Amino acid sequence: MNESAFLSVFTPSRTAPEDLEAIFVQRHTLLADAVERVRESAGSGHKHHLLFVGPRGTGKSHLLTLLVHRAGSDESLRQSLRIAWLNEDETSTTLLELLRRIYLALTKRYPDDYRAGDLEPIYDLDANAAERLLASLLLEKLAGKTLLVALENLDALFEGLGKAGQQRLRAFIQEHPIMTIVATAQRLVDDVSKRNSTFFGFFQTEMLAMLSVEEAAELLGKIAALNRQDKAAAFLRSPIGRSRVRALHHLSGGNHRVYLVLSQFITGDNIDALVEPFAKMVDEMTPYYQERIRWLPPQQRKIVEFLCGRERPTPVKDMARHLFASQQTISSQLKDLRAKGYVQAAQRGRESLYEIAEPLMRICVEIKKNQSPGPLRLLVDFLRVWYDGVQLDERISACGEGSLARGYLQAAIDRNSALGNLRTQLLVEDFRNELNDEQHEEWMPAIEIAVSVSEELALACGELAKGNHELGMNILEEICRETDIYPQSIIEIAYAFAARGYFEFGKIEAGIRMVDGLLASSKAPSELLLETLNLRASVYERLGMTENALKDYSRIIESDNVAPEQTAKALLQRGRIRGELGEIEEALRDFVSVTELYGVSSESIARAHYNRGIALRRLGDLAGAIAAFTMVIELSEKAPETLANALYNRSFLYFLADRLEDAERGYSSILYIENLPDDLSTNSHFALALVNFMQGRWTEGMTRLAGGLSKLTADSQPEEALFTAMVGFVYTGSLSTIIRKQCIAELVYVFEQHYASNFLGEALVRLLGTIHRDPDETPSPDNLEQWYSAWEAAGAGYETLKLPLRLLRTGIDFLKTGAQDRSVLLDLNQEERQILAQTFAIEEV
Repeated sequence: MNESAFLSVFTPSRTAPEDLEAIFVQRHTLLADAVERVRESAGSGHKHHLLFVGPRGTGKSHLLTLLVHRAGSDESLRQSLRIAWLNEDETSTTLLELLRRIYLALTKRYPDDYRAGDLEPIYDLDANAAERLLASLLLEKLAGKTLLVALENLDALFEGLGKAGQQRLRAFIQEHPIMTIVATAQRLVDDVSKRNSTFFGFFQTEMLAMLSVEEAAELLGKIAALNRQDKAAAFLRSPIGRSRVRALHHLSGGNHRVYLVLSQFITGDNIDALVEPFAKMVDEMTPYYQERIRWLPPQQRKIVEFLCGRERPTPVKDMARHLFASQQTISSQLKDLRAKGYVQAAQRGRESLYEIAEPLMRICVEIKKNQSPGPLRLLVDFLRVWYDGVQLDERISACGEGSLARGYLQAAIDRNSALGNLRTQLLVEDFRNELNDEQHEEWMPAIEIAVSVSEELALACGELAKGNHELGMNILEEICRETDIYPQSIIEIAYAFAARGYFEFGKIEAGIRMVDGLLASSKAPSELLLETLNLRASVYERLGMTENALKDYSRIIESDNVAPEQTAKALLQRGRIRGELGEIEEALRDFVSVTELYGVSSESIARAHYNRGIALRRLGDLAGAIAAFTMVIELSEKAPETLANALYNRSFLYFLADRLEDAERGYSSILYIENLPDDLSTNSHFALALVNFMQGRWTEGMTRLAGGLSKLTADSQPEEALFTAMVGFVYTGSLSTIIRKQCIAELVYVFEQHYASNFLGEALVRLLGTIHRDPDETPSPDNLEQWYSAWEAAGAGYETLKLPLRLLRTGIDFLKTGAQDRSVLLDLNQEERQILAQTFAIEEV
């Protein structure tokens, strides 16, 4: 067995630098920038001073250790840089003491150039003289070099120096620009942040964040890799491992030091390797947290102590109730505590929930509150996260009576029994807090359902919800591959989720591959399999791969024990495709089959009759089509849009059959149906207008037309044929010249008033093509000229009609030649000629 690398929890400088490099995460860019600034300080007169701020356990010492290591190992800096890495446990109350610490640090790193004996003369002098002599000695030895002072707990140093000592230090740095400082601090103190402070604006300050879930997983994985624990590293990369780390992250708060301790257990799976170092860490940090709490005003101290006893984020009203204070008072104090870094908040709807920002503060307070020794709650909860119920039972059965491990395992089992599965609770809670309102609405139901089946599936859904598509899909793919770990049902769900995800993200080939995997893994056609097949078939349709789509729909239809509704859905889709391919008889058989299924929804029956009507109309069987649409209309339960479409299509058939009153009643009925797509409503207005025109009710028709035009939006796509038919009616109708001119003028006015003249101009040009293609009538030149004159008079002065009128003029001239002399089209420029060439379906001149 390989011996594990020594990773010091509290003193990273005791760990081999190459091991620190191996497990370094999160701050690569920050460290590289800091080293570059040190390099620039050593090579020029411009000195950088850096300050890294973060609570205990955020990796400040690790960062500083690596910075010193990289700077000290840089051959280009060997002659120009000297490094004084100060002992963090020593105190300085004067500049003299600080300079002495710096000199002694140099003696350890450069014993040939700096000797402790050189300091002996200063001990015989008074403080001022000693400071001058020591400063002179340092400056002499540092001639031509830059001094990098690396120190931790800058806040403690400034507190010891006081204002006078800080001023003397700042003066020394300014008078002798040889020094660059890289420091850490647990908080941003007034000595640096206040405008009137001595060191305001002196440091380039970086606030260090806790580890994210991904960074924590990376850290644990790197520690396992460093120790050559390949199985542990692979486990951490697996969906199960990622799920454990995400839940664990809720307990650790992203604290580097906590993860370092937990890594000893995770990579060794030994409870003793967890409890002893963790207890030592808590012992070390309890005095620090006690002191931090003592710094607070009484009301804030009560809030922190209360939150330390809570297992879950707590709303303001609960705190106010238990602390006998108003919500306004508690909210005000929480705002200050949040700014100081003691608490953090998450939103649940409009409500803010608060919890302690550092989990270690909670456990340290817990220990002081509980006078009798017992299992640490955070470690008990860690075991509940890391092991499932079966694993806890297996391990406790192997423990001896009275052992430390047994006590912790029993506590974990007891809390699971009382409180439920902590890991799944934390997983759901974490995503609930992380997702924004839109993501929450779309994904939380799926996450909550998935976690009841498999937490790894819930993890994948959560990552997809957050926009981490690649990670989410990778988790699903890994589940699909782990056939020895996951039951068949979960693997099938993973395949289905992955297929849906790939299709949604546009990775069609990968989605098709996942459906094939689902088909191969399924023992019988499940509802999930059939839904996924249906999804793939719809994707094939969008891609124009109709044969593949038909195969998938047919596979659903031909499967045994399929729910009637799924069969109906597949038959409807297959019939529609067959109709589009011209296989009308086959399409009709599919639609009829839907109506013969038992237990199918009324909506599916309605859609089947509707599609029958469309197919029969294409066969020319107008009576049969009308009967099919009537069956849809008479069904008791159907979607409003299905009813409206059936009414619209039946009314159109009535229109073709010259049953104008029936058509009018149908179109009018549509206008009373609520929540319809805008285009369906506006087209009904336009169809009614056309019917009114043909009934001789011109004024009423113009009102209908104006009503429809008023509803148009920038995204509207009205049915072009209706506008063409209106213009065509004015052309072919038995109207006198005067009435025709009046009608055209009114049409132009109404379209122009509603900023829709572009639709009218396009209809005019399309009508030219209709006239050209009519085999039963040769247009009269006089009629064409009168037609143009009326439009020219009505459209004069309207900029939007200039191009359509120009096209109309040339198009009429072309028709007057019997559509033979294409040279007439040369009156137009190339782009305009192309429009008419398309209108007349001829080759461009």
